[in-house]
Amino acid sequence: MGKVSLTSRMAIAFMLVVTVVLMAAAISFNYFCQLHFERKDEQVLNEKAAAVERTLLNSSAFGPETASRIDAVIEHSFGFATAVVVDGKTVYSHHNLSESLLPLVTDIQEERWTVNFAGHQYSGITRKVNQWVEGQDTVIYLALDVTHRVHFFEMIQQWFAYTLVVSALLSGALGVVLIRKGLKPIDELSKTSSTVTANCLDTRIPTESVPGELHELVDNFNEMLSRLDDSFLRLSGFSADIAHELRTPLNSMLTQMEVALLRDRENTDYKDILYSALEELRRMSKMVDDMLFLAKADNGKITPSAEGASMAEMTTSVIEYYELAAEDKKVEIALSGDGSVHGDKSMLRRAISNIVSNAVRYAEEGSIIRVEISESGNSVSTAITNRGITIPAELHTRIFDRFYRVDTARREGTTLNAGLGMAITRSIVEAHKGRIACESAEGHTTFTMTLPRLMSS
Repeated sequence: MGKVSLTSRMAIAFMLVVTVVLMAAAISFNYFCQLHFERKDEQVLNEKAAAVERTLLNSSAFGPETASRIDAVIEHSFGFATAVVVDGKTVYSHHNLSESLLPLVTDIQEERWTVNFAGHQYSGITRKVNQWVEGQDTVIYLALDVTHRVHFFEMIQQWFAYTLVVSALLSGALGVVLIRKGLKPIDELSKTSSTVTANCLDTRIPTESVPGELHELVDNFNEMLSRLDDSFLRLSGFSADIAHELRTPLNSMLTQMEVALLRDRENTDYKDILYSALEELRRMSKMVDDMLFLAKADNGKITPSAEGASMAEMTTSVIEYYELAAEDKKVEIALSGDGSVHGDKSMLRRAISNIVSNAVRYAEEGSIIRVEISESGNSVSTAITNRGITIPAELHTRIFDRFYRVDTARREGTTLNAGLGMAITRSIVEAHKGRIACESAEGHTTFTMTLPRLMSS
């Protein structure tokens, strides 16, 4: 069985709502109309019964004159029938209240009653007359023929049923038209999404004609396309850079091997070629390891070990490693403060190393790189500041993205920097439930890592 479309569901719901509302209105109209006529009948019957009762009470005995007076009360009204029973004997019977109908009425104990007889329906009243000279057991039976009204209500109910069916069908058809018009933006959204490919992500849905209820959906869809477009562009650039940087050492090794095989050489020459190839392979291996690390971070498979670590101790070991590179650029690295964190020492050293490495690489000659560690509340912040080129504000968050490179130009002949260091640093910090931020202004750039502080027991 095929799935029911949204249009069909809403049209059916609309049709059911209209049907239920009309049915409730019809039932209410029928009920209150009948209630109105029943109350009107009761009022008229009570008035006629009271008039007949007064006529009897004003007579000393039931005779032709009394019957004539009762006839005068009843005859000018249409559809009335009356009977007067004294001590079980019918002394007066008028119109349709015949001897066949009267036994049906006398068995009813209620004052108000309704009976069906010979294809007619009668609404009547029973009134006992007390303190009359002819006896104490005197009863007045007064009935009104309401057959014509019953037939009228039956006809009205039939018309209600026909109208209900026609209204349901019309509301369903009208609902389909209106709903299709209302869902047109969703159709446009569906058509737009069907045209989206990796090479065509610049399509957007205009929001001018979109209903207010769908604005958020369309805006989110357009933002999603923007994110996908940006991600695909960065992924494409990243893939091209990785391919180029892998191709450079491979071409270098191929060239060296081809040259080495052109003629016989000394063992020393072969060793030099192998050492050169080994160095290139190590660099390629490091790049592949970095890519695997980021892949694990994407899937949440990085699980840091839980141990107490001193940020100053780890940072000191990193600074000692980069001392020679700093001396070559005449750069000094100054460390101050300390703080204990809960995490994986090897991962945190790697994160600190990536930041310090960039700081040394881009620092101006003769400048000072400051590493300041401070505790605040439940966190420990490590701020690494160097003086160099100012990073534009719009790139402060994107430099941590592995698919984004500030300098899109390919670096010929080197695989030292594949642009993965800051992405790895962010993954490590986030795996430790921390955060990292960048600030750059007036030639000073600061990277701040904030990690949960190790709480003393």
